[in-house]
Amino acid sequence: MGLLQWIKRLFVRAPQSPPGVPQPPLGASPFPPGTGPSRLIVMRHAEKSGDKRDPHLSLPGRRRAEQLVAYIPATFGQPEFLIAARTSKRSRRPLETLEPLAAALALEIRAKIDDDDVDELIEMLRDKPRYFGKVGVISWRHSELPGLVAALGGAPDSYPRSWDENDYTTIIEVTYPGNGEVHARRLKMSF
Repeated sequence: MGLLQWIKRLFVRAPQSPPGVPQPPLGASPFPPGTGPSRLIVMRHAEKSGDKRDPHLSLPGRRRAEQLVAYIPATFGQPEFLIAARTSKRSRRPLETLEPLAAALALEIRAKIDDDDVDELIEMLRDKPRYFGKVGVISWRHSELPGLVAALGGAPDSYPRSWDENDYTTIIEVTYPGNGEVHARRLKMSF
């Protein structure tokens, strides 16, 4: 964990509900009935090169991104929307991980939210009808994934408390059955 991430974790507040709306308990949906997606597939971007100056996927990362084209629909059903953490000069990897899937399914990738702005992501999924009842895939950076899954209502045992730097195969499936509950399970890609 870098100094900047450590400082953010120390001083930046945990994701909060909007003023006047109570914070949902862990394992409870952040989405009121009739809002939000029905299922989210949350994953880390594919492999990086190891060169801190290289913002792109490595060759193994590009291969993994290509394999997601068949794996995601076969395992979870066809997604209806794709979200990646915002591209920066240091990393395009969350976006690049979803590009082959987007091309194959003719979907646009929304990549306008910073990886540490979980509140904005929750608000967008909660307030925009185009996400209601839909299945989506989220590609994020590993340092912010535990907080993201927690904010999405995942119980603490459904995700790693600290995402391992070398873990590119864990996926968290978060399902919202519509009764305020959240079902989250951890899976491993076989490739």
